[in-house]
Amino acid sequence: MADYKGIKGFNVQSLATDPVATGGAWSDSADLPAARHNAGGVGTATDALHFGGLPTSALTFSFNGTAWTAGGSMASNDQAMASFGISTAAVSATGELGTSGTDTTEEYNGTSWGSGGNVSTSRTQAAGFGTLTAGAIAGGYVGSPSTATEEYNGTSWTSGGNLTVGSYGGAAGGTQTAGIFALGQTAPGTTNSVHYYNGTAWTAQSGTANLARAGMNSTGAGTQTDFGVYGGSSPVTNSTEFWDGSSFSTGGNLPSARSGMSVGKSGTSTSAIIFGGSAPPSIATTNIYSVGGIGDTIKNEGQVYYNTTTNLLKLTGVVYGTGAWASGGTTNTAFHAIGFLGGTQTAAIVAGGASPPTANVELYNGSSWTETTNIPRANYNGNALGTTQNLMIAVGGTPPTTGATTKWDGSSWSELNDLNAARIGMGGFGTTDSGIIAGGGPPKSVLAESWNGTSWSEVAETNEARSDMMSGGDSNTSGFVAGGSPASPPYTFAGTENWNGSAWTEVNNMNTARYGAGSSGTATLALIFGGATPTRVAITESWNGTSWTEVADLATARTDLADGSNNSTANATLAVSGYTGSYVGTTEEWTVPSSVNNLTVASS
Repeated sequence: MADYKGIKGFNVQSLATDPVATGGAWSDSADLPAARHNAGGVGTATDALHFGGLPTSALTFSFNGTAWTAGGSMASNDQAMASFGISTAAVSATGELGTSGTDTTEEYNGTSWGSGGNVSTSRTQAAGFGTLTAGAIAGGYVGSPSTATEEYNGTSWTSGGNLTVGSYGGAAGGTQTAGIFALGQTAPGTTNSVHYYNGTAWTAQSGTANLARAGMNSTGAGTQTDFGVYGGSSPVTNSTEFWDGSSFSTGGNLPSARSGMSVGKSGTSTSAIIFGGSAPPSIATTNIYSVGGIGDTIKNEGQVYYNTTTNLLKLTGVVYGTGAWASGGTTNTAFHAIGFLGGTQTAAIVAGGASPPTANVELYNGSSWTETTNIPRANYNGNALGTTQNLMIAVGGTPPTTGATTKWDGSSWSELNDLNAARIGMGGFGTTDSGIIAGGGPPKSVLAESWNGTSWSEVAETNEARSDMMSGGDSNTSGFVAGGSPASPPYTFAGTENWNGSAWTEVNNMNTARYGAGSSGTATLALIFGGATPTRVAITESWNGTSWTEVADLATARTDLADGSNNSTANATLAVSGYTGSYVGTTEEWTVPSSVNNLTVASS
């Protein structure tokens, strides 16, 4: 007889509802039937309405807390409108058709749309608040940021008090006699200000949001004492903030950064819904915000449970959103063919580069670059291992070509043992105690060397001779090289090779052959961005250990940029400086947001 006592297992909980976060958090719900951004939206997490938007659409969808269903179409293909009301008495006012602002108003009765009175001033990206019979819109764009407020009685519009500063793409909520307007695009820049409306005039409040932003003409939900703002642009963000009547506090981040999404205007700091938006591109994602309380089962990563209501076996685990690039601080020196970049997205170091060859070193704190102690000699086209506080460069740079190795201890530089073969344009990955340098030239090389913390030793050669390749990895036993410039035409390469500590193995090619791109990550999760084909490109590709997938492009196509190949993560990295036809100091930050969500494992 089998010894059943020796079989190990664990109990699976039976729960009537999915676990929720102890603090506020966003969870995934049913996707919209079509990806849209800059659309209108009203309602709650269990009774919401979505209408219009881009790509050009007059479609309407209603949400019952579980699924979306089609409703009556709008009369016009509108986008960037102001919206207010509830799902059975909604208003869409102004907006954009083609490149022009509109003055139209449409009203929804739960089944179909009908015409309302025209707004006095045509505009786009205004913010709406209130009800169908007592609503208002404020701000917008009319060739410049507008201060105009107009009030609606269900039939016609009349002028109200002006905003204290012109703004568009802001967020609004509340009622016609107790409204709130926050954030938005001014001239110039974005604002983090908050304003109250009493039915006659606007007054600025002393509290401000933690993050100034725009791209929120349909977002913003709640009242003067419980108001939420989600996502937004300049740059695109996943930030959630809630206003309590005097100040903003941070809520759980959106699963992915986005702007131009729609929102249930009746949301609160404990229950809210957003849908659609642009990451970019347009997405169909619906997310619901909730806060765990007494009697709730709290969400914890790794828990397995059976939902008795839906008859689904589920697992609570980390889910990654859509990665995107956002603008960061500009380097003090604009250069290309940088010697190296090490560290993390909020604590990085960059050194060397051309043109002309420089010894400059700069530190990044997540927002700005500061010059620090120079490397011992000017050089470019080298590589590095390590982090901001403990980094080593196998200079391998030029001029002249060298194998010099130098270490940074957080404040000064010291010389270490040289590479066995002097070269430039190598791939490199690992730490100051365990790393690999491979390839390079001239001539184009297959040489690989391993670092043990003290000295370099030659190891197995790569399969392809090349220089200016991309790379990433954890140590001298795990990493990859990809792409580069081989010795023969067309001088671009797409091949990827994985290193296991003793040999190089060819794996799947990148989608776009190139050289001089940036890279970050490991042999199982990596990112490559920019480079030349030989034409400069902004293409970004993600590696999952098996294949490459194109994801969001850099904002600026460039080559010979510094990258995050030594920060060992492809979910939060940097693309720094480079060559666009001229030398630039541009920094872009790549972020892949994550959240803990309840995932279906099986159904019964």
